[in-house]
Amino acid sequence: MKTVLFLLIFAFSWVPAQDVEDLQEGFFYAENSRNFFRVEIARPFGLYKPESCSDISKFSRAQFEGGDEAFSRELFKYISAYVDREIYVVNGPFFLHVSINSKGDVENLEVTPKVPNSQSFLRDLKFAVTRIKKRWSPAVCNEVPVSSKIRIKLNFTSESVDL
Repeated sequence: MKTVLFLLIFAFSWVPAQDVEDLQEGFFYAENSRNFFRVEIARPFGLYKPESCSDISKFSRAQFEGGDEAFSRELFKYISAYVDREIYVVNGPFFLHVSINSKGDVENLEVTPKVPNSQSFLRDLKFAVTRIKKRWSPAVCNEVPVSSKIRIKLNFTSESVDL
């Protein structure tokens, strides 16, 4: 009887280890004691065709090391670390406009839309993006690296609860 009880306890002690967290593709969640937010990072990323490239068939856009999925994971990691959920309650879409030079470095970063009283949120969001250290491979037109610009849509949904 003791052996059966011991085997049952041993078998059921592994049940919590088999929990698999299912996240909807493209959605990332972060929560703490009072605030919860969800960031949907839309893919594929938008592309602004550079004026210097007349033949779009010979153009390939800038790529993040590891692809769009890797960039989305890195971006969410840094948004979770540097955007304070205790201060900001953000709802709605924001767009990151990222300029990538011919060497693969991020040259310019702009966040839109500009809404009232959002300066500190936009500053923190920009800071989170600049913390990403992996490189981009530059856009290529006619086998020559060129500067390009991409647009990334972030859709924030926030919920706050009183404890």
